[in-house]
Amino acid sequence: MVNHTSPGIMCFNNNITDEIAELVITVNYFILNAIIGFTGLVVNVIKVIVFFKLGLNDSTNISFFVLSLADTGIGILMVGFSTVFNPLFKQAVMYIDVAVSIAYYCVAWPYGFFSRVASLMTAVITVERFLCVTFPLKVKEIFNPTVAATISIILILSVLVSVIPAFVATRLGPVFNDKLNLTLLGLVQTESRAQLESVSFLCVAIFQIVSIGVITSFTIALTYTFLQSTKWRKQVSNKSEQLSTKHKRLVKMVIFMSISFLIFSIPSMIFIFLAVFQEGFTNDGPCKNVFYLVSSFIFPTDAINSIISFVLLLHMSSKFKHILRLMFFGTKRLKKH
Repeated sequence: MVNHTSPGIMCFNNNITDEIAELVITVNYFILNAIIGFTGLVVNVIKVIVFFKLGLNDSTNISFFVLSLADTGIGILMVGFSTVFNPLFKQAVMYIDVAVSIAYYCVAWPYGFFSRVASLMTAVITVERFLCVTFPLKVKEIFNPTVAATISIILILSVLVSVIPAFVATRLGPVFNDKLNLTLLGLVQTESRAQLESVSFLCVAIFQIVSIGVITSFTIALTYTFLQSTKWRKQVSNKSEQLSTKHKRLVKMVIFMSISFLIFSIPSMIFIFLAVFQEGFTNDGPCKNVFYLVSSFIFPTDAINSIISFVLLLHMSSKFKHILRLMFFGTKRLKKH
């Protein structure tokens, strides 16, 4: 059965049937979220532990610690999505509408919170590294641990406040389903649901757009400044070049992390574009099948990005690698290598 739209509403692909949408939901929300989400959860828990062990008396460690916490939240909620869209769970609750309602209220908006915190913290890390390259002698005064902690708390609270209207707009409760002629567990809406959810969506969309803008501009500036600084140091002294090896690895890692973030942010930007300019592009609107198809690609890409950051840390951070070896192999075995 084709998902028909109202007159004047185009969903870009009216050939996306309910069966195709359900297949995509099963593959992306259930299978991919289970595999990628669980992997992301494991590696980000490891990251949280490592940065805690490294100590939160350094601004960089604080920023990476908060980012790892946000990515851990993303991993947990991806596993939550996988659970809700598990065919066995849908069979247990009997109707897909119930599973969708639970996912929307209990998983989707909390996911939006953690995802935006992760985006903003990635932007903070990019800006911080740019300051380290541009003002190497003054950066500790500009961006010290107190400043890093304060910025992290302000960003977390800002995102939290922005998603509260979405939770106020709806709640889970008994709802009469006209299509099935049954009363099922669903989203009980307030009269001002549209306005409240619009406020939350607008805020999280702005956070994402600002994050992408900041990361893009500062990554370009960081890359250019870093290349110029490296060229100058080579001309001045080989010794200076050797002393900056660790710093260079960290800058390269942040650049690669930023590029990874930008690439894997493409699905979320497409989603924001359609939500703003496409009428009926909602979870229960005429374009709901396209809504679920596009949104199903956002979650796996977020987790993949956090997994890539783990690989970069493992490859480019000697301190991170050292703590990780101590955690898994212990001091005695480490001395043998």
